[in-house]
Amino acid sequence: MDENEIRWYVIGSVTRGRELRIRDELRRDEHECFVPLQYEVKELRGIRHRILVPAIKGYVFVRGTLDEVRDAIKFRRDGLYIRKSTFSNKEDYLSVSEHDMRNFIAVTEQAGEKITFYKPDEIQLQVGDKIRVNGGLYDGCEGVILRIKGKRRRQLVVSIPGVIYAAVEMEPELIELATPEQPKSSPEKAPKEKSRSRNIEEDKKLLFDLARRLLFEVPTSYQHEKEYFLLISELRRVRERVSPYKGYVAAQEAEFALPLYLTAVKLEDQVEAAEQRLRKVKDRLLDKSFLKLRVCLYLAQLAGDEASRCFVEQQVASWKGNRLSPKQKDFLAEYKLVFNSPQKD
Repeated sequence: MDENEIRWYVIGSVTRGRELRIRDELRRDEHECFVPLQYEVKELRGIRHRILVPAIKGYVFVRGTLDEVRDAIKFRRDGLYIRKSTFSNKEDYLSVSEHDMRNFIAVTEQAGEKITFYKPDEIQLQVGDKIRVNGGLYDGCEGVILRIKGKRRRQLVVSIPGVIYAAVEMEPELIELATPEQPKSSPEKAPKEKSRSRNIEEDKKLLFDLARRLLFEVPTSYQHEKEYFLLISELRRVRERVSPYKGYVAAQEAEFALPLYLTAVKLEDQVEAAEQRLRKVKDRLLDKSFLKLRVCLYLAQLAGDEASRCFVEQQVASWKGNRLSPKQKDFLAEYKLVFNSPQKD
């Protein structure tokens, strides 16, 4: 093993029950760390609580070269050390490749309460085809599908070899064989057809909610987390399902154009075309419609459209002193989110 290769090393401690404290201290010193967590019911002062606890006692995963990890744990309390492998008569340090660890983190951090952890001797992985998840929160993750005793549905199983296995329920329609990628120039590969939505109303709302969340709710510091990239992948897939559709009346077309515009801005892709489409339909909307108000809100903030900003501010100012309707309250909450977003420079 190349000692200069960046890998995830497994850190142990002579002090028991300090995994989360060790992780947090290393993170404060800007070391990338991971501790897989699971829910456990504990009784405290006579009251039962569900709390998150480490899934593997005494294990903290730290990313870096071997020397970087050695320096990271040097002179720290709790007696930290790098665990040795059990597969080579303890000649090598126990470590995990970047690809395998990212795959494991992607699944375990998204599964929440639906995840089950197993020790290596508690689960038998049968030889078979690997699968890749195509869509959803686990998009791009790889593993194997097994029927596990005591589980009604098939499980996606990912592992850190020899250390731990994690299993989550998986929708069968999101699974494809993880075959090697074909060269892009291969004449045998048929062009990919653009997928269409099975539930366009649901996908329109999902696309808008995803794009707005990524634009205005996700802080900049969060954009290095694995879940952020999963959300971006999901955003692309939902856009692909929604983009073939157009509305025949102004309100219907605006419901397509607005989430597609927000998505284009977030992905920095096809922004001009998406903005032109949105502006075109905006002029067809009635001034008193809340849909036009929302369109102007996002054009004002994302495109710097002063005319749209003035329109929004005039409408909001006219509500002062009046009893607000539910729609007006909802819009004011959206107005505050967009204009007070931490993403705003």
